[in-house]
Amino acid sequence: MVARESTPDVRITASPAQAQDLVLDEIRALLLPGQRSLLGLATGATFAGLFSRLQTEFAAGRLPLAALLATHLDEYLGFPPERKGGMVHELEAGCPALAERRRAGMFLPVPHDGTEAALRAHEQRLQRAGGVQLQLLGIGRNGHLAFNEPGTPFELGFHVTTLAATTREDARPRFLPDEPPLQACTAGLATILQARRVILCAFGKAKAPAVAAMLDGEVGAACPASVLRRHGNALVLLDREAASELGRAARA
Repeated sequence: MVARESTPDVRITASPAQAQDLVLDEIRALLLPGQRSLLGLATGATFAGLFSRLQTEFAAGRLPLAALLATHLDEYLGFPPERKGGMVHELEAGCPALAERRRAGMFLPVPHDGTEAALRAHEQRLQRAGGVQLQLLGIGRNGHLAFNEPGTPFELGFHVTTLAATTREDARPRFLPDEPPLQACTAGLATILQARRVILCAFGKAKAPAVAAMLDGEVGAACPASVLRRHGNALVLLDREAASELGRAARA
């Protein structure tokens, strides 16, 4: 059976800060006192400003930290939370409240050892938590989503993957003077599609070709992010540069 395609809600914002405002509004609607809904986080430069603002909101009491149940998309193989360069380390450095939630068992890191048993146990833990209600996403220059590189089947759940050369090159600054890792554990595209709502953010001219492939090209493994056109509740937030190669229909 061919999965039904839908058109994501695409919004072109004046700046990354304006996009962050919209994401924060969605997070506020999710984090309500007296209930816990699972928030899926994403890493990278796209979200650095957002996590700084999240920390400010938690510290000021404008967001209920006790309501935060969180997870994230991926982790470099062999990078525990305390190891610099890893995704959990990045998240907790940008938003220290996440370290507090992890110690309380309310921030559920992706296993960094890559064992099949650990990955399946993580999937089950997310299911017991009710599944991801809101998943944040970025997009790689080659169209990757999480660490699902071009050619990844849409049907995979959490798995270990070998990183593409462009992905490793983009990550190089965070690991200098060492080489970037070769492998990572990642949520699969099928995992991402299970989230109730997804929000993808992309900023800058370097992301424009991937954004155009995601929204205007064929839905298929050549551009993993195109899988979002099989999600019925996807929001795509772009700045003008990231949207610069979209066709007129996508920009209307």
